[in-house]
Amino acid sequence: QGSKQLLNNYPVYITSKQWDEAVNSSKKDGRRLLRYLIRFVFTTDELKYSCGLGKRKRSVQSGETGPERRPLDPVKVTCLREFIRMHCTSNPDWWMPSEEQINKVFSDAVGHARQGRAVGTFLHNGHSYYEGTDHPPSQDEVFNRGMQDGSGD
Repeated sequence: QGSKQLLNNYPVYITSKQWDEAVNSSKKDGRRLLRYLIRFVFTTDELKYSCGLGKRKRSVQSGETGPERRPLDPVKVTCLREFIRMHCTSNPDWWMPSEEQINKVFSDAVGHARQGRAVGTFLHNGHSYYEGTDHPPSQDEVFNRGMQDGSGD
């Protein structure tokens, strides 16, 4: 199971099999590729118990017991960001996500891990609601968003 190092100067590896799955399933969309890579590079627990990218300062939610949430490993995060940019630059037919879209993919992954769903399951229609400029979100997604009580990012 040969490991593929994403970028030379980062100690971040995935297997060749994971890489093939990510590329083949992403339909040349950098956001989707990033979603797969996040799932391969971070464990569900890493995502679940993190505070995402640590950008938001939140007041301590009442009833939030447990270990303090730490931001995701900045080395891995930076590596994935750089990698997506590099990949989309060297493959011009790929969609290059903006900084905001990249951040959104990370925070979605954290939110989904916290809900106890495998990070990959929300790919069922390939679009998070944020990407819905070309597709209105399904009832289902709108409904789920409403139920999230604001605790997820």
